[in-house]
Amino acid sequence: MELITLQHSKGAIKRAGECLIATFEDLDGGFKASYDVLDNWRVSHAYPIQSMLGYFRGKAFGIDDKAIVARRLKRTPSIIAKLKRESGMKLDRMEDIGGVRIIVDNLEKVREVSAAIKNGRTRNLLRRERDYISNPKESGYRGVHLIYQYRGAKNQDFPFHHVELQIRTKIQHAWATTVEVVGTFTRQGLKASDGSSEWLEFFSLAGKVFAAVDEGESTSDNFSTRDELIRQADSLGVLSKLQAYAVTTRYINDRHKKGDNYFMMTLNANSGSIKVSRFTTLERATKVYGMKEIELRDSIEEDVVLVSTESLKTLKLAYPNYFADTTQFRQILNRLMANKTRHATASSRSD
Repeated sequence: MELITLQHSKGAIKRAGECLIATFEDLDGGFKASYDVLDNWRVSHAYPIQSMLGYFRGKAFGIDDKAIVARRLKRTPSIIAKLKRESGMKLDRMEDIGGVRIIVDNLEKVREVSAAIKNGRTRNLLRRERDYISNPKESGYRGVHLIYQYRGAKNQDFPFHHVELQIRTKIQHAWATTVEVVGTFTRQGLKASDGSSEWLEFFSLAGKVFAAVDEGESTSDNFSTRDELIRQADSLGVLSKLQAYAVTTRYINDRHKKGDNYFMMTLNANSGSIKVSRFTTLERATKVYGMKEIELRDSIEEDVVLVSTESLKTLKLAYPNYFADTTQFRQILNRLMANKTRHATASSRSD
């Protein structure tokens, strides 16, 4: 693993964040220097992520051998948006710049994986747990987040680095993916509860209905909630829109030696296309990624992200939002609609 260490003080990182809030749209005013500080701060999270990854994978695969595990570094626009959105948030204290995502089959396995990781032996420090299953976000988001502070052997090189671990079910992941897809194509910050009230209300309600599906509850237990979701889906034209968002992917051939790779994905929302570039070294990946971020800083059509997984197949499973893949969400919604039709038919026959 390439060792890219932090080159700046906490004070310099904090000042860079403050500068970027004011100058992100302008290359003058110290933007480039501040961006370089942010970029080094972000990339320096790669080693702490890697050092925790084996532990997370071992616990996840020990419970669900089909678990999906992927990692990512937070995008600059997302970092800037969070600094602007959350009062008191400072760049040097942001805990989710480095992230790992684990997707498992069901709620029971989410709980088991979470417990196994929390109760296992690791030098890293669990700083925070956010249980968005027991206490869902108003947006409808559900999942378990664990925030770990790096305390490994190279702690002196990474003294205040954190990694956010997200653990979700496949259904929770399908919901979160679709929120990001719709947000991207409608150019709304739905993920941060910023956008049209119609879409926000739809996804909040979908979160409740999908949670019942995840828990194995019959949708007949609450017809009114299901029917309202379907009514809103019809009003918004959800299924037709999601089908239209399907992306025609353009990427390099996936014949390569299995192992960790870095993938840069550039999505064009207007043309419905995505370009995936693979890198074998973090240094090269982050250099190209940084230049691409600056190039697209004013674009409302294109979006770029850098992530790491073992293969392109795993990449698509872990980050389907960048391929506009809302297949599972659409399947669940279609099943709910079919259940409503069957119930209505049965009721009319009984009458």
